[in-house]
Amino acid sequence: MKSKALLAIILACLCMTGCVNTASVIDPTVTIPPEPTATPESTPTPAPTPDAAELDMADLSSAYDELGVLISTADHFEQYVTFRNIQVYEQYVDTFMDAIAVNEYPDTLVCAVDITFYDEEKNVIASSHVHTRDGQYVLRLQPGDNAIYATVDTDMSLTDKEFVLDFNEGLDVLPE
Repeated sequence: MKSKALLAIILACLCMTGCVNTASVIDPTVTIPPEPTATPESTPTPAPTPDAAELDMADLSSAYDELGVLISTADHFEQYVTFRNIQVYEQYVDTFMDAIAVNEYPDTLVCAVDITFYDEEKNVIASSHVHTRDGQYVLRLQPGDNAIYATVDTDMSLTDKEFVLDFNEGLDVLPE
């Protein structure tokens, strides 16, 4: 019994002095290796596809115009045409309109434009088709500035009346 007590005292002394390592140790021959984790495959994010009904306009070959803008409505190309330097004047008994149509698209745009005059109560009092120098009502607007004209048949003075330049609904604005 004395030998067991002596052995216990010796072991206790060795533990306190640091001669015996009591820390846990990983033995690779005994430890189960960790399972490898699968790396998720990266998949590209799909691009939105336009609705087929929206693209059935004029058999456009692409859903995007030449500037990379999504074509989503029939009036898409109207955004590239603006009007400036609009002058309504009378000469003798006729009324005329001169203006500049600016095409900001890199290709020729085909369209038709009407000018409509209104009275104070917003009633239509006169209208006319806009044409090019050569008298064509189907406008072929080259990129940049294009001179346009209108002759308005009326018996009244229109120079002080409100007017609007509108794209003709019978012909969509489309590239040539």
